[in-house]
Amino acid sequence: MMTTEMASNVGHDVHIKDVTMAFGPVTAVDQVNVHIPAGTFFSFLGPSGCGKTTLLKLVSGFLEPTRGEILINGINMKGVGPNKRPTAMIFQNLALFPLMTVAENIAFGLDVMGMEKRQKKSRVEALLELVDLPHAGNLRVTDLSGGQRQRVAIARALAVEPSVLLLDEPLSALDLKLRKHMRTELRQIQQKTDVTFIYITHDQGEALTMSDRVGVMSQSGVLEQVGTPREIYDHPRTAFVASFVGENNAIPVTMAENKREGCMVESKLGTLSCQNPLNIESGYSATAFVRPETIALVNGSGSYGNQLRCRILSQRFEGAFMTMELTADDGTLLTLRQSNNGRQPPLEKGDSAAITFSPEHTMVLR
Repeated sequence: MMTTEMASNVGHDVHIKDVTMAFGPVTAVDQVNVHIPAGTFFSFLGPSGCGKTTLLKLVSGFLEPTRGEILINGINMKGVGPNKRPTAMIFQNLALFPLMTVAENIAFGLDVMGMEKRQKKSRVEALLELVDLPHAGNLRVTDLSGGQRQRVAIARALAVEPSVLLLDEPLSALDLKLRKHMRTELRQIQQKTDVTFIYITHDQGEALTMSDRVGVMSQSGVLEQVGTPREIYDHPRTAFVASFVGENNAIPVTMAENKREGCMVESKLGTLSCQNPLNIESGYSATAFVRPETIALVNGSGSYGNQLRCRILSQRFEGAFMTMELTADDGTLLTLRQSNNGRQPPLEKGDSAAITFSPEHTMVLR
């Protein structure tokens, strides 16, 4: 259990206002505006080189923005160094001290602060309990597994009672199974401490699984969209977000008719019914996005609105799912993912099949 002292440590909100970071002619972060509420788990998601780490360094104070402001708990951080900010940072390589014990690693920041010995011992024990390593204090970090080292790094960062914890892809070196386990661990630790976590990753699974809110960044250092994981996945606001987060079938279309309840578009596949969240006007070129899991095989039970004839190019059995690569009559390539529930008709490569997808799950974006 956490001590009362630790439990009272709550996160601060972070407000990134019109922040741009340029390195000579290269703009790494371009006019980013985002408010991160106190006590939330916020992830910046994007491809390598999109400015995620630069943003983290700006919040931590290792960099000063070219333009704009960063406020923590309403206080402008301009000119405030990393050691004076209410933040702590966990790097990819963890930077643990191999010749120290686990307890000594966790207590390192407390030693720098000059904390009294008895209070320091109590804090370290509480942190070991928090990260589920209650009996590991006397071990060397070299004796620990990768996941255990991650937890020690988290405990060491939390020891100095930051209000904002910054995490720079700390799970990237772990294998897939351990990464999935650590997602749950990290989320539970954040909820127990109520510290504001700002996490950067290129892994969609990490961002969608752990976060209260997600900010998706594009290669140009632009923050494309901020929302809950479900909003980001189900209601992307740009073609980049629709393409980067999860898999999507992208179908070039021309807007034909826009109605309050939806729209009609023309494509090589024929006329399709879609959602038009950005109210794109008739005559404009756009892209219709349909996720593979929202496409179904027509199996004698009617259709969902949009229906096509296709031929099966390949099938990939993935245990709980079957993924099919299809080609429509005009040569358009589509991907379908269906649950392995035993109710689908047996199909082979080269077979003809009818597929269907609903207008509600077909999103038109610029």
